[in-house]
Amino acid sequence: MKDTDKKKISTGELAQLALFCALMIAGKEVLRSIPNVHPVTLLIIICASVYGRNALYPVFIFSVAEIAIYGFGLWNISYLWIWPLQVLTALPFRSERSPVFWGCFAALHGFAFGALCSVVTLIVSGPKAALAFWLAGLSFDLIHGISNGVMTAVLFAPLMKLMDRLKTGR
Repeated sequence: MKDTDKKKISTGELAQLALFCALMIAGKEVLRSIPNVHPVTLLIIICASVYGRNALYPVFIFSVAEIAIYGFGLWNISYLWIWPLQVLTALPFRSERSPVFWGCFAALHGFAFGALCSVVTLIVSGPKAALAFWLAGLSFDLIHGISNGVMTAVLFAPLMKLMDRLKTGR
């Protein structure tokens, strides 16, 4: 574990985590006219890489904010476990700095998103409804995966460089 996983959150770090949450919400809202194209996955990867498991805080708040913005539905109930799962799967690789690695990671997350969302439908409505839900959204998962992969591969390195500069104060 890195130091950020062992110590209490400072006021400055809490403010930075809140900023990540705000960026997730704003990024998704700005791009909402383009289905499944948003910087949320990229921001979660950056946040998990820099802040470790503390990235769970802005992710949970983002998920609850989505419910507040769009109302209560099966799709956004899924966010309460899918986005934190992304943080948890990113943590073992948080020292990785390859944009290609993270682009592939983000693409896989996007491709799997509909299948992961269908778990809630499976629990609530059964296997036929879950399969129908997943199959109906495959084209959106394709868009989600490709846009996640490209956005992350292109922006990961410059954003990590910016985060390193902000953390060191240079």
